Amino acid sequence: MPLSRSPRLWLAVVVMVLLSACSGSTAPTPHPSPTPKPAPTASPTPLPPDTMSVGVLGVGVGTFDLAAFPVARLKNEAKYHGASSVVVHFVTHRAGKTLGSLDSVAVNLAPGETLAVSGDCTDACNGATGVDATVTVGSWPTSIGPVFITTSAAYACQPCHAAHGYGNVRGKLTPSSAVSAGVAVVGFAVCENSAGVILGGGFEEFIWQVGSSLDANVPVVLNAAPASCALGASIGW
Repeated sequence: MPLSRSPRLWLAVVVMVLLSACSGSTAPTPHPSPTPKPAPTASPTPLPPDTMSVGVLGVGVGTFDLAAFPVARLKNEAKYHGASSVVVHFVTHRAGKTLGSLDSVAVNLAPGETLAVSGDCTDACNGATGVDATVTVGSWPTSIGPVFITTSAAYACQPCHAAHGYGNVRGKLTPSSAVSAGVAVVGFAVCENSAGVILGGGFEEFIWQVGSSLDANVPVVLNAAPASCALGASIGW
């Protein structure tokens, strides 16, 4: 005869099962990870205050027969900006009267660069003895292209004149960085006497060939035989 099971025993088993179920812990719900913030973009360091002007250091005009070539020696006074599309406005004079006026071709100047820029005022400025020059600047870029440093160059004439005459200034044009073949470069020549007075000058456009430099030959018109000449250039940026 099987043993009878006590109702109390059944009650105890049920209670134990219920307590076991209630004592089970529920796993905590994980919190979502915060979305990382994007890294801040570094701002470019602002440039120090700059002098945004192109100064005229000296002027002169060379004449011979009907030819007249006014010259202005320019300097970009800025230390951190190039001067782009710089144009010289020439006004020539003789005996207190205004003769012809003209604008130079546009040039580009690196920070601190000096360049003697000339123009051709043949016929309209015949016999000019003086010239005034003012300057306009197109823009002030912080990124610039190739630069040509003005260097001394040789003067030759045939025939030569003790007073007003003409000749050629020859030298090498060497850019600060590579120039692609086929690009136009304007060479400028200036000549002075022993006191540094500008006697005249000239300019010539060249098409850059393959290579790191270019042999330039620039015709000039002068008021006297020079003590020294120099050659510089400008190129589009």
